[in-house]
Amino acid sequence: MAALQNVLEAAPAYFQIVGGVPPGPAEAQSLFTGLPLGKGYDDKFVWGFYSGAAMIGCADVIRGYPTPDKAVIGLLLLAEPWQRRGLGRAFATLVEQAIAGWSTIAQLRIGVALANSRALGFWQRMGYVETGEVKLAEPGQVPAAVLEKPLQRTLRA
Repeated sequence: MAALQNVLEAAPAYFQIVGGVPPGPAEAQSLFTGLPLGKGYDDKFVWGFYSGAAMIGCADVIRGYPTPDKAVIGLLLLAEPWQRRGLGRAFATLVEQAIAGWSTIAQLRIGVALANSRALGFWQRMGYVETGEVKLAEPGQVPAAVLEKPLQRTLRA
């Protein structure tokens, strides 16, 4: 939990863009416990991305949401010193490879804050396409564009 909190605190620009405030002291706990309505912890996955023994990134994934054939990547984030090195692409590919092991999942889904143009470009380069949906996040957070892409079962990092 401490390593996850450190990663989140090392990405303050993300939190400023989506909520206008730096990450809070219980951000990791919120990430672990947050679930969409109707989902349980059997379908929630929080993964770390490491350089040696140090966690440098995290991902939050919900299996079978919002429909049984989809998985939503709720967050994929690298600590700022590790961004813009090609590691985000490698991490996203690893997450997609893990999801490819779930036989019921055919589509990947992600929400990207409309104010986060850098992240939107990243996900588009990863093959995600805007669906036209815009989701309102928690109060105080900016709206998010919804992007999706078909899951490929033969990915390589």
